[in-house]
Amino acid sequence: MSRPTITDIAREAEVSAAAVSLYLNNKPGLGHATRERIARTVDKLGYVPRGKKKESSFGLIGLLVEKLPLPLFSDIFYAEMVQGLESQARELGYHTVLMVVNPQDGKDVWRLVTERHVAGLVVVGGGDVTDELIIDMAKLQAPLVLVDNYTLAGAADCVLPDNEMGAYAATCHLIERGHRRIAIIMGPAKYKPLTDRLQGYVRAMMEAGLGPDPELMQPSLSKGVPNKGYREMQALLAHPQRPTAVFCVSDRTAFGALAALKEAGLRVPEDIALVGFDDVRDSEHTSPPLTTVHVPKLEMGIVAALRLADLINDPRPGVPPLKLMLPTCLVVRATS
Repeated sequence: MSRPTITDIAREAEVSAAAVSLYLNNKPGLGHATRERIARTVDKLGYVPRGKKKESSFGLIGLLVEKLPLPLFSDIFYAEMVQGLESQARELGYHTVLMVVNPQDGKDVWRLVTERHVAGLVVVGGGDVTDELIIDMAKLQAPLVLVDNYTLAGAADCVLPDNEMGAYAATCHLIERGHRRIAIIMGPAKYKPLTDRLQGYVRAMMEAGLGPDPELMQPSLSKGVPNKGYREMQALLAHPQRPTAVFCVSDRTAFGALAALKEAGLRVPEDIALVGFDDVRDSEHTSPPLTTVHVPKLEMGIVAALRLADLINDPRPGVPPLKLMLPTCLVVRATS
């Protein structure tokens, strides 16, 4: 995925690097046949001179996402985020080109930058978008912003909600309601934001002297929709001493957990209290309405578009990437 260089062009065209430099700078000293051979090679490799953008790059940004269970614009979490991003991008004079990331073939991203000539990249979400893939994207030297994801290598700017603090507040809320056996339904470890939410739960439980109890830390068992959270809640209910409250790392997980509780004939919150995370639109329409942590999804998309435009218009080589964290807040409804 590394960006092609003058040396690459010279090797492919079987000419010297000096000849390639003469061609790129439109200098005399090359025969017609040599110029044509270099031109074909430049086009074949998708070479773009460092520090320069082709005219067609203006106005296009690449929007990259992992493959989701539902189409991006139907996803209950990301749809609002992408709406904010696209709306702000349009105001700034950009259009988005959508691509589903194939983690097995980084060439797809390379082609998006070189062949489609995008001015920058926004990567929404994580999971299959691994640190290794992000680092490879950063090597393309195109402006890059991650949304709802980050890399431990610090290779790119990122926009995130304060996941740990949100989970901490949700767990403290349950503790303040008098609960002591508070379980968590965790998410897949490949999603860093969900791992951060786990850390917030652990911190709140430890500060309260409540553990955490490994029996109450329920791993993810389900994939996709609509079953997420359902089997996990059933597993928690199978314990001899079931929890009195459950924190779910996402609203989608909480929806499945709520269905399992109703099926078991348990009342919410009288028998078991429930708290989710994300505050998606459906969360206030569950029965009973779901207590959750609000994530500023629309604003995250807006901030990502603004940050990418800054990187496109004012590149500053050597400046460390920024981690932009937006605050979350607890929304108390009937399930707690």
